[in-house]
Amino acid sequence: MYGPVIKGKLVRLRPPSADDAPVMLGWFEDLEVTHFLARRNPLNLAAQNEWLDKVARDPDSVLWTIEHEGRAVGTTGIHEINWKYGRGTTGTLIGDKKVWGKGLARELMQLRARYAFTELPLRKLEAGYFDGNEASGRAQAAAGYKVVGRRREYVFAGGRWLDMILTEVLRSDWEKAQPKARVKRPAPRQRP
Repeated sequence: MYGPVIKGKLVRLRPPSADDAPVMLGWFEDLEVTHFLARRNPLNLAAQNEWLDKVARDPDSVLWTIEHEGRAVGTTGIHEINWKYGRGTTGTLIGDKKVWGKGLARELMQLRARYAFTELPLRKLEAGYFDGNEASGRAQAAAGYKVVGRRREYVFAGGRWLDMILTEVLRSDWEKAQPKARVKRPAPRQRP
């Protein structure tokens, strides 16, 4: 499913549109952008639109386009949601290199966590980043994620094997870090 519009100071998370697909293709054509991603090959436009349609119908995923200054610069989501155990796996791609290092990932991960813990019945978000992607590690830490493990020599990129650093944030830890008056707990619900 697509997530609702969520506005921050730097980013606006919004549901993807068909107009985003050609922009997304450009991100996958840049090896620097895809260096720390599991998917390295660019899709064609039909396959990209098919993927967007598949995610829109997936009740165990929430996907957003990341918008900055009125244009799509990336995607973020919560995937593989396990409604029974209240956990999901998060991921982010900032495909527009012009906005790297401006704090967008930090803010969007905070917005995404707030949505997961106040609008969905999730109790844990799991994520990870490849060794060497320190920017992702810092952004996750700023959103409350803690390092919980490492998968050694998980992917081959840039001519070498890289470890996957595993992270997670629990709702209980996230709530402790929030101003008390602003945290709203969602009512328990069953899988959609």
